[in-house]
Amino acid sequence: MDLRCLHHNGRLLEARVLACETFLERARGLALRRRLQRPTVVKITPCAGVHTFGLRAAIDVVFTDRAGEVLRCVHGLRPWRIAVCGSALSAWEMPAGLCRQLAIRPGDRLDDRRAKS
Repeated sequence: MDLRCLHHNGRLLEARVLACETFLERARGLALRRRLQRPTVVKITPCAGVHTFGLRAAIDVVFTDRAGEVLRCVHGLRPWRIAVCGSALSAWEMPAGLCRQLAIRPGDRLDDRRAKS
């Protein structure tokens, strides 16, 4: 698991990104993660669909293409549901309400860059 910085339309945000790259990391997503101090977003790549089976609370999901353009925002996806976006390369899972708080909308750009040591 790799900790990165979240950029929205080129602007650095307070939220951090956990990049999921292995099969097990992608399968786990936000499930079973303990709360961290600052807002944390889980980026799952490749991913065009997510589920909330086993989650206890709703989440927001943002789907992006290869260039990081936001294709779809799903707000408050409740437990035991599925969300898909066929043309997406990545899904960004975050606590419910964070997508609106960060003002992320379709057409925006998301980027995760490695944190500087």
